[in-house]
Amino acid sequence: MDSCYFLDRKRAGLMIVDVQDKLFPLVEHPDEVLTALIKLLKGCQCLELPILVTEQYPQGLGGTIGPIRKCLPDDQIILPKTTFSALRDATVEKQVLQMPVDQWIVVGIEAHVCIMQTAKDLILKGKQVVVVNDAISSRSIYDFSTAISEMKEWARVTSTEAVLFELIGDASSDSFKACLDLVKAKPRGCCC
Repeated sequence: MDSCYFLDRKRAGLMIVDVQDKLFPLVEHPDEVLTALIKLLKGCQCLELPILVTEQYPQGLGGTIGPIRKCLPDDQIILPKTTFSALRDATVEKQVLQMPVDQWIVVGIEAHVCIMQTAKDLILKGKQVVVVNDAISSRSIYDFSTAISEMKEWARVTSTEAVLFELIGDASSDSFKACLDLVKAKPRGCCC
């Protein structure tokens, strides 16, 4: 892994993995994770990054939660899958490999299953991966902490604000001015 690199808005994309109705309320610290997810999603939209969304077996686990769905454009494609790694699904893999993105910011649930396996497969496909620790979770704090510990060995693990400031890059830029309120704000579970 190339352990020292900066995120570049021209190369980066956001992958939201399996933030779904029936599972999300069961994870550790869902309110804090939702706040981070919305801030990051809106920041990436402000910076015009491509966004990819997956859902794990939506027939059983429901769709993407309402607060996230409200932030997505009406034409956002949400890719269903049954594989734990998003890239082990042929449709998702094809979409990922066709996008002009070689740096993926990965968020969602669960940290020790779909996030970790997706991050590994992205790296195996030659992508740089940033896992956002305050925008992922698991049902168990032990599974979450184990996943963070393991992922630190081969992926970057950082926070929502660190990602946003790195993507913005300069306080005098137009993008900083456009995202300033978002960076300072504390959303409360709704992006509206």
